[in-house]
Amino acid sequence: MKRYFVMCLSLLLVGTVALVCFAQRPSPSPSPSASPANEGEAREKFDETLPLQPIERFDGRAALKNPKLLSAGQGQIQMTLRNWSIPNRQRIDKFPEQGFLIVQVRSGEDMYTVIDGQRQKRAIDEFFTVSSGSTLSIETGNDTVVLQTLAIKSAK
Repeated sequence: MKRYFVMCLSLLLVGTVALVCFAQRPSPSPSPSASPANEGEAREKFDETLPLQPIERFDGRAALKNPKLLSAGQGQIQMTLRNWSIPNRQRIDKFPEQGFLIVQVRSGEDMYTVIDGQRQKRAIDEFFTVSSGSTLSIETGNDTVVLQTLAIKSAK
């Protein structure tokens, strides 16, 4: 009985320590050093832009069976599935993915998108689309954002 009690007490202590360690939010990044005064307050809330490095999950072609598209010579499409990790306090003026985009916010609570000038807050597990030829900008707050994108383009 003593052994069972000591084991339970140990597991409870380890669980409490793990909960305290992993439940804390990361501290925000420090402000960027000396930024020019003419850039204004909007630039001060973002850090220097870091290069995006996506993880490619799928890149391939799909054949379409629509007779109208086949007769127009558009019988195949190119699909690319990628995961993008965007650090906190970033502003991506032009998202590099091209084509018709289906985007899911996989993680990150403090994120805004600007699609063709329309700014909107996004939530975790939200899906949204970006038309081919539209401009997508992303702003992250004090949380790293992970996006999953499916880009669809005509195969040439």
